Amino acid sequence: MLYPFQCLLFCTLPTDDSPSFLLAASRASVHVFSAANGTLLSTWRSSQNQAVIPEFGKSIEERSEDQDPSNRSSKRQKKASPDNASDSSSAEIVTEDGPSRTRKSKKTKITESNVVNLVATSDGQSIAVVTDEDKCVRVLRLDGKGRLQQLSQRQDFTFTPDEKTILCGDKYGDVYALPLNPAENDTGHVSQSGAEPDEEHEAQATGSFPSASTRTVHTLRNRQALKHQLDSANKKPPPKTLAFNHQLLLGHVSLLTDVKCIAVAGEESAHPPNRTFIITADRDEHIRISRGMPQAHIIEGFCLGHKHFVSKLCVPSWNTRLLISGGGDDHLLVWDWTAGHLLHRVNLQSLVMNHINYRYASSELLNPDPIDQKIVLASYKRIAVCGLYPAEARNAVGELRRYIAVAVEGIPAVFLFSIADNGAMQQEAAIATEGNVISITVSKNRDHIAYAIDTEHKQFSQSQLVDMDRPTPSASIGILSYSAMTGHWEHNVDLEQAIRLATPNLSSRASHVDQAFGGKMSSRDSASLLYGLENLRKRGQDE
Repeated sequence: MLYPFQCLLFCTLPTDDSPSFLLAASRASVHVFSAANGTLLSTWRSSQNQAVIPEFGKSIEERSEDQDPSNRSSKRQKKASPDNASDSSSAEIVTEDGPSRTRKSKKTKITESNVVNLVATSDGQSIAVVTDEDKCVRVLRLDGKGRLQQLSQRQDFTFTPDEKTILCGDKYGDVYALPLNPAENDTGHVSQSGAEPDEEHEAQATGSFPSASTRTVHTLRNRQALKHQLDSANKKPPPKTLAFNHQLLLGHVSLLTDVKCIAVAGEESAHPPNRTFIITADRDEHIRISRGMPQAHIIEGFCLGHKHFVSKLCVPSWNTRLLISGGGDDHLLVWDWTAGHLLHRVNLQSLVMNHINYRYASSELLNPDPIDQKIVLASYKRIAVCGLYPAEARNAVGELRRYIAVAVEGIPAVFLFSIADNGAMQQEAAIATEGNVISITVSKNRDHIAYAIDTEHKQFSQSQLVDMDRPTPSASIGILSYSAMTGHWEHNVDLEQAIRLATPNLSSRASHVDQAFGGKMSSRDSASLLYGLENLRKRGQDE
């Protein structure tokens, strides 16, 4: 079975034919589809750049003996027998001083780093990929044939307007500036021995003190040895540093959830230079406006109005002074972030409830064996925004219509709002989908919206798995295109069908890789990868 796509991204290259691609991340893989005909072009996997342990399942004693048999002590030998030769979970040790004892050793498990975010430069040639287990930002190069090649590896993130620097936030609330294309001599801090600082001092800093003291040691040689042991025990290894150039720009006191870097034209002259600002959101309901580099430590202001965590920020390119924010609140908030003023509130929670009632009233839109409606209505008294993107298209008479596409965690629908120049938003449609929407993205021209569907869980549920004996969603990716004739967003059936035909090949690959990396992902791990925004909600807050 193919895992759902947790991240989507449209890319268009600046060449004569301007090829467009749809990147879809499934677990630890990034698949590249043609945005024109839906064919699968290539696949990149994070494990391709990770060290693989060849001696899977062997204990520490077994690996050390295999590497250097001469280092084995004469007083310790492993008891070998055909019965326990294949058992790597324990090793029986025989000593001369006493009976045998069994030491339990932990199996070494190879884990992959799942992709949790995708961001591209405006030219579509550089792709930044965030992975979870190793907490890295990998920079990939996308060529005209849809092939991905890793260029560098780095430790929520965005690009600066010049697209030469990555702004990356961590769970401690700090924002760092990392080079997109590092120099060849960008090695950061590396110890003289070539080992990591923690490894270099591991032998010296064991965390134990010698039992002897100056009262029990009297000779000069033994006192010198004791002093050396005490110095080694008290010596702590230096903090582990990143092996590449990085600069700390600013910090929050809470977990960082989203980062945007915006260039705004000044008003000092007719042709003023652009000023850059960094907009950050955190778990503590704050939206902070800071100056761009190199003055990121200067705070310009705050946008305060959320009562719960802020998970998504959206700044439309046609009006960079507008900011739409969403998270754990019932409303979407529209700001003039340059002044810190709240312009509009849009009640999203009531729209979600109306859509739930509509879906259950139109039972043909639900998959068989749906969850009880009362349970669903009770579950979504609190919502979390997982997608917020701008879109635009021209109608039949050439008028440019602008929209905001919204996805709510665990809801099988894409909500579309029209937005005016003053930021006023009005609901246009709630497009029903076959499964819960996990991620959304828009094309470069903003006239196509792609969304990823959860094929593992039931509609309106983040924990209950679908019954494999019943019909499941027929596709993992849906495409919405604007129809100038009707003036509505509609399903692009041809492109959806082409992508649907390409996914069976990925299913066979996924099952093959599962066997190499410790088996199929558990339902709990899958749910934590696809859903998790509710974990940002603080306990005890008023609902």
